[in-house]
Amino acid sequence: MRGAIDFLVGILGQTLFVALIAGAALGLVVGLLLVFDSARVLAWNECLSRWISTREATQPLDAPHDIKHFVYRAHRWIGLLVVAGALYALDVLTFGFQGEAVVRAFRDLGSQGLLVMMVDSLRLFLILGNVAALGAGIVLCLRPSLLKGVEAWADRSYTTRDSTRTLDEMRFQPDRWVGKHPKLAGALAAAGSAYILLNLGILPML
Repeated sequence: MRGAIDFLVGILGQTLFVALIAGAALGLVVGLLLVFDSARVLAWNECLSRWISTREATQPLDAPHDIKHFVYRAHRWIGLLVVAGALYALDVLTFGFQGEAVVRAFRDLGSQGLLVMMVDSLRLFLILGNVAALGAGIVLCLRPSLLKGVEAWADRSYTTRDSTRTLDEMRFQPDRWVGKHPKLAGALAAAGSAYILLNLGILPML
């Protein structure tokens, strides 16, 4: 497990390093162009500026999908599948769960006492959840009408529009500031990019 984590961290680290070097090189070029030919860069900005809305991407998530009729038509089969899944999960969690192995696999991530508490809490949470699923599956098999009250309480529409509304607001302050002070913005961008390239790309190779 430790080897897999080190492998993933190494890949992510190298990817981040390459992205930083490439971004710094691009920032240096753009910064110098802002200093010496700001009109060209501002014209490119006008051509490349596009408004990207999150509403189109999240629209399928906001559309309600009614599956009640399908569930009630095949309530016995669905109930049996829920009962079988819950019984299998309870068997594994009760008799086949090896908490010590999980703690040993993640022992390098933190305190052993804290890991034991987290693993035991997760196991208890899963057991209680599967007990509730077992009861719901039995009711769904025998008398699904008993779930009408729970269904009426839980059947709500949740939208992402309120939480993503601020992402759809257009903010022109950075563009306006760069348009008013192109040489200053270019000098700052070039200096910052050169500093990153010097410390991450050039000095380590010397």
